[in-house]
Amino acid sequence: MIEVLFAAFGVAALLLFRFVEPARAVAITCFAGWLLLPVGNFPPGSAAASFPYWITGTAVPSDMLLTKMWWPPVVALAGALWVDRENLARFRAGWVDIPLILWCLWPVGQWCFVANAAPQPWISSLYLAAAWGAPWLLGRVYFSGLDGSKHLMTAIAAGLVVIAPIALIESVLGPRVYGWVYELHPFRFDGQQRYVGFRPLAFFEHGNQYGIWVAAIALVAIWLWHTAPISRMRFYLGVSAILALAIALMSQSVGAILLLCAGLVLSRAIGRPLSRWLLPLLLLITVSGGAVYLSGAIPFRNIADKTVIGRQVVDIFRSAGRGSFTWRIARDQTALTLIRERPVVGLARWDWWRDKGERPWGLVFLIFGQFGLVGFVLAFGSLLVPVLWTFARLRPERVSRLQPAVPLIVIVLMAVADAFLNSFLFYPAIMAAGALGTNGGRGVQPTSC
Repeated sequence: MIEVLFAAFGVAALLLFRFVEPARAVAITCFAGWLLLPVGNFPPGSAAASFPYWITGTAVPSDMLLTKMWWPPVVALAGALWVDRENLARFRAGWVDIPLILWCLWPVGQWCFVANAAPQPWISSLYLAAAWGAPWLLGRVYFSGLDGSKHLMTAIAAGLVVIAPIALIESVLGPRVYGWVYELHPFRFDGQQRYVGFRPLAFFEHGNQYGIWVAAIALVAIWLWHTAPISRMRFYLGVSAILALAIALMSQSVGAILLLCAGLVLSRAIGRPLSRWLLPLLLLITVSGGAVYLSGAIPFRNIADKTVIGRQVVDIFRSAGRGSFTWRIARDQTALTLIRERPVVGLARWDWWRDKGERPWGLVFLIFGQFGLVGFVLAFGSLLVPVLWTFARLRPERVSRLQPAVPLIVIVLMAVADAFLNSFLFYPAIMAAGALGTNGGRGVQPTSC
């Protein structure tokens, strides 16, 4: 059934390219697929399990290779090649593309160091090229510059049309829509009960992924309203922003809501003199803290289990209903013993954590274990290098609130931060990073406002 649905979507999307201008067709194809298609072919028996820990998410290749993370952008790229070859032919890769290209090729390079890879190295490389490379390229070609970036923002915010009715249904009834349309979702029970009612799931991989999607939609909707000229359209955008913010809060995904709050503060701070040193400082602290966390130098699990302060902190999280946070840290710390076997090149197996009987929850650890430090640096470097380069070019005296580089930067940073907590990536962040990396690394031109 999944194969038939994917094939039908591909045919319909290609026909769309005959009637709609390429950039708009690319946006419709990618976001319609990401929002509406089934996740993919879940492993047999997953829906019957109370917690199918073996499903790692679609951001990395696994035994679940037919997924909606890569199918819509690949179909969109095929459509663009069909009707817009001249525009694509003008694309020239620059230095900003190097981390992404190396990330897609790394599974083949990893072959030189690790035998018995799973999936096969060439399959993993093809998967990464489709899931990461295709949306990156589409972002570079079609969503760069002022107009292109605004189109990307509009496409993200338009997801509210799909999510809003589902949010109203599932906040009351629980995550059921996916089962009504396709099949029982393996993660329909995981974290569904919230402080009030339920957290929706829609057609996403997990409720956590739903949380970061609605948070990003709210941020973009608020930005579109804030930057719109005074008109009747601005009123409608304000209503959309209020609705998007309400849906984000209704998700009750605490991590995503905190990222939304941080993103709103950051989007207001970028361009001010303080941000010239504050953002690099925050990134330095984050990277340093992440390195310490990944190294296992601080025994968080022992502190939580064997110290008075650690037990009190755990009790506070549990009493607040946030026991999942400490649970994730415990899973990550358990995985470190396996990661240390091949910390640089990785274990080259998607289920490298299998011997422990459970997997780490964060995408950062999944990539680190499967592809090593090299893969980790390349994967997240492909997202962060365009952000840092663009930020370095945003001079306070030139930044306008109409500058789409600002929300693009924030969206990518939100997605990267969420990857430390969850294994389900916010797909459009790759496209946004590609848009920031336009013109050989010059980013979205801040002087064109």
